[in-house]
Parts: sequence; C-alpha cells; structure tokens
Amino acid sequence: MKFPTGLSVLALALRGVAATREECHCCRYLVAEESLQGKVLFADDQLYETRLASYYSANAALSPWCMVLPTSTADVSKIAEIFSSHSCPFGMRSGAHSAFRGSNGVDIGVTVDFAYLNGTTYDAENKIVSIQPGSNWGEAYTVLDPYGVTAVGGRASVVGVGGFTTGGGYSFHTNSRGFACDNVVNFEVVLASGEVVNANAQENPDLWKALKGGSGNFGFVTRIDQAVVESTQMWGGFATYDQSKRDDVFRAYLRFVDNMASDPASANIVALNYDGAEFTLRSILTNTDALEAPPAFDEYSAIDTVDSTLRVGAIAELVPEFTGPTPLGLYASWLVGMTKSDLDIMAFIDEKHKEYVASMTAAAPDALFNILIQFQPVTESIVRHGAANGGNVLGLEAVVADGPALMWLIVFTVDTEENQDILLPLVMDYRDAINARATQLGVNSNWDYLNYAFADQDPIATYGEENVRFLREVSDKFDPSGVFQKLRKTGFKIPAEEDTCLD
Repeated sequence: MKFPTGLSVLALALRGVAATREECHCCRYLVAEESLQGKVLFADDQLYETRLASYYSANAALSPWCMVLPTSTADVSKIAEIFSSHSCPFGMRSGAHSAFRGSNGVDIGVTVDFAYLNGTTYDAENKIVSIQPGSNWGEAYTVLDPYGVTAVGGRASVVGVGGFTTGGGYSFHTNSRGFACDNVVNFEVVLASGEVVNANAQENPDLWKALKGGSGNFGFVTRIDQAVVESTQMWGGFATYDQSKRDDVFRAYLRFVDNMASDPASANIVALNYDGAEFTLRSILTNTDALEAPPAFDEYSAIDTVDSTLRVGAIAELVPEFTGPTPLGLYASWLVGMTKSDLDIMAFIDEKHKEYVASMTAAAPDALFNILIQFQPVTESIVRHGAANGGNVLGLEAVVADGPALMWLIVFTVDTEENQDILLPLVMDYRDAINARATQLGVNSNWDYLNYAFADQDPIATYGEENVRFLREVSDKFDPSGVFQKLRKTGFKIPAEEDTCLD
C-alpha cells in the first residue's frame, strides 16, 4: 500500500476533521516503514470500516488517525520504535470486548489492531499452548480441542486473549487453577524501545509478575505461553428458575461458595437478567472434570427449574452457549464491585435491579435495553493458586483473608447513543447505590476487577499500596520514558502515588 502525500488529508476529511501535523506524521512514519506496507489503514479503506464495525460495543469503536495491523513480533517492534521516537499517541486492540470509550481504541492517535496476530500453537512435548494476543478464546479452544487439551481462558468465545489474560482472567478453571494469568509460563513482550523480551520465572520475573493483572502498562504482549489443562470435556450450562425461588437460589450459591475448596472442579455464577421484556433468574453451573451434577450442587439440584441446558460436552462446544448472542453496534457498559459473600447485599442488588429497570423504562419508554447482573465468587481456594505460580499483582489475598468475596457485575446494553445518554446515569446511580449499601452493611471489599471495570473506575488502585508500588517500579525499569503511561491512551494506567487506595 503506497501512501501519496494527500491521502491522509483525504482520509481525515472523510471523518470531517482537519489533518494536523502530528496525525499526518505519525501515520506517515508507519507507512514509510517498508515492513508495514499494506498494514496501515485509513478512513477511506474498507477494512478500516470493517474493523470498526467489529467492536463488541459501539462506545469503544473510535475512529483513529489510522490503524496499523502487525503480522509479526518484528512489525510490533518497528511500531514501538516509531511511536517512541515520534511521540505518537496510540491505543491497543486485542479482541475489543471491553466496552467503554477508550478501552481498546483511540480517536486522537493510532490504534494498533492485533487482528492478524491471532495464531494458536500447541507444544505437546512440554504441554504448553502459545497464543497470540489477537486471538479470541473460541478460536483458541477450537485449535486445542483435537489435541485433547484446553486452556485456562475466557467463558465467552469472543473475548480476546491478550486483554483478558493481562487483566487477570476469570475462567471455568479458576477454582482449580487460579486466574488465566496464574497459568502463564511466559509472556513475549515488545518494550517501548522496540526490544523484544521474554518474561517468565527465570527471565525478567518482575515483568512476568507485573503482567499478571497489570494490563497494558509495560509493553505490547505479542505471545502468551500457558500451561494447558489436559482435558477438553466439561459439564455445565444454565438452570433457569421461577422468580419465587430467588432466596433458595441465593442460599444455594452462598453455601456452595463456602465449600468451594472441597470440589475444585466445580464453579457457579448466579445471573439476574432483564431482557427488555421480562426478568429471569439463572444459575450457571460447571464442572471441569465433566462430572454430571456433582454433590457440590446438591442444594441447587433440589430447586425446581423452569428450564435447564446442563450437559457434558467439549469446552469448545459449550462456550458459544455461554457467549450468547453478541449483536454488534449496540452501546454496552460494564460496571463492577466486590463485597463479602452476603445474602443481604444479594437481595438488595436484586430489589434495586427491578426498581432501576422500572425507572429506566419510564425515562426512555422507547429504548431497547438489557441489564444483566452476575454474582461470581472469589475465595481463598482461588487466590492461593496465584502465590503458587510466581504471584500476581491483583491483591486479592487481603480481600479473602476473612472469608469469600462476591464479585458483582452490571452489564448494561442499549440500542442507541441517545438512549444511553438518558439511561447510563441511572445505571451508574444503581452501581453507586450498591456500593453505598455494602459500605453501610460493612461488607464492601473496595476491590474492582479490571476486566469488568467502567471508565470512571480505577481498578489497579484497588490492588493495594504494595502492589501498586511494585507496578511503578517495573514500569520505571522496563519503560523509563513512560511511553505506556503517557502515549498509550487506552485501558487503565498505573495510578499516581497520591491516587492509590490504602484500604
């Protein structure tokens, strides 16, 4: 792809903005690099529009000055050199499943889109899977399935590998294996200087640990090497209940969580959903040993269901069900928090769910919107895997020190930006009401999961002072010019010293 002098001006004009010297020179330097020929896209390229249309959330689909789609680690090295040398603002896109504006793309700057770095390879001798960041978990599971192995990865097909893993990564296997990041044996990383390094227990172990929860703050991760799970089968699915069974389901959830250490292969989620027409109550039950209805779920099994999809199948086959329909072009927002495992706060969240849906329907009667609430456990049996595998920076040891925690998630999806403007403030009020009630009850854990966090949250600050200080030290060592703190415009940054939560 050749880049005539006037092309960037034309492309920017199509977006209705004036070309500045900064945006022209950043994109021109990329195009001038011989190895990147044909890999830099502008607004008048069809693939540019196709890539924007493939974002999970319309909020995140920002139109950059240009996009660059590397096909190798060497390409990423050249891109890093150009950005650092010419002070180019940039963003990073893996699977583009994070929902908020600025989570995985930029409008002022260049978006590095890893769509072509999407391979998955398996080393059967060492039982290691190597996955590039642009792959999604559905693709990775499908490649691994014929080998009879799987990975500790996402529970939805469309979730990208790179951001999921470096943000922590809650998995079907988290009770038995920890977070996805805890199973990484090596990261290949392109630093801001363009240098390519490996980070593992022997080489750059501080960077290895920092990337396990530290997200995109240290470099471009170009390959993730993870120890595999030597099985592809799982029992799992949805059990749907009448609303009158709410307290029975909540108690079953809480008692299961209290005993999670006794059955590491089993995991549960409770989901409260409003789909625009009705409310549903579900449990999502799984067992990664493929044991049907294990004793750990006896209390769930005693509750009458309206419907059930529970069955044994390959993870590659079951994950699409958990993914559900993913219509693109809608406006999605995710908001998260954490409390102690507590029946009162669960009941409060459910009651407020119904109250806020009523208020939202009144505020925008023509809006098509959905609000999904999920309850997921974080326990000592989950957290201990991190320490056993070189440590991570999530800081959850303190959170579960006095018992299990409940991670609650609000997923809000709406049809238009205009309706989002009306309804999102109400969703944020709902989030704030949950936190206020949790604080009042003395059960607020004050910890936010990065992969679910909203733009106004500061998840890394909740990892604790010691972990945040460690992340700053690693950033200073591997990115002394602060490129990934100053020029990277996507995702969550390492907080400044005065911003750190000391709870």
